[in-house]
Amino acid sequence: MKRKRYPFFILAVLIMSFIVTYYDNEGNSKLNAFAETQDVEIQTVETQDAKTENAETQKVQTKNAEVQDAGAQSVETTEAKPPLKEIKYDIDRSSVKHDKKILYNNEKYVDYEQVVQEGSDGMKKSVYQKCYVDGKLTSKNLEEEIVYIDPVDEIIEVGTKEYETVASRGGVRSSDELDMVATAYDLSYESTGKNPGDPYYGITASGTKAQPGTVAVDPSVIPLGTKLYIASTDGSPDYGYATALDTGGAIKGNRIDLFMESGTDANNFGIRQVKVYILE
Repeated sequence: MKRKRYPFFILAVLIMSFIVTYYDNEGNSKLNAFAETQDVEIQTVETQDAKTENAETQKVQTKNAEVQDAGAQSVETTEAKPPLKEIKYDIDRSSVKHDKKILYNNEKYVDYEQVVQEGSDGMKKSVYQKCYVDGKLTSKNLEEEIVYIDPVDEIIEVGTKEYETVASRGGVRSSDELDMVATAYDLSYESTGKNPGDPYYGITASGTKAQPGTVAVDPSVIPLGTKLYIASTDGSPDYGYATALDTGGAIKGNRIDLFMESGTDANNFGIRQVKVYILE
């Protein structure tokens, strides 16, 4: 009977030699075969967890990189180059308009007007400051203005002396009246044939000095020394009161020559129709 049990005992020992018991964390015993299986499962789980953890770490790193890139771009934008500002100066040259001044002369009649000084414009330079930002003009300011050629005023002499007139000429008491052709003369050589220095320069045929109110006539029509009143017929101012004191080679018949102080006035007068009143 003992010999029959012996082989069984040996078989049991062999089997048990391959069985190893282990204790888990809870103190439960498990067979080694099952423990190996558990180890494989645990390793598999650990491998998957490691992969998941690596994936999540990679995602975090990617997000961190994106955040860093965005931050770098923001810093680059914030640290952009300041605008380029330039200051330049320009000089413009232009004219300075001259003024016109009137010089009143109470010794000249109201129809007298003479330019006694020609006017001319001056010159100036204007300095402008221009501000450019990134090549674009943003402001322009006048910094300085210098007149380097002064303008010269034009001066015009104007007479203010009024001609003596009679209202509606009704107050003129005349013995006769004549329609005559009037011209004008002055003391120039062209009018009198005499130059300054001639003993008869400016002296009339009556021996008096020629002055406004002196007229030249044909003595056969109007005797020398006759008091006259010369009225215009074209609406211009009357010559006014006058005295026949002079003669002239071209003054014949119903011609009368009126003395003017300047050659300009004489030329401007031209030839006109006038009414000559012979005063009593």
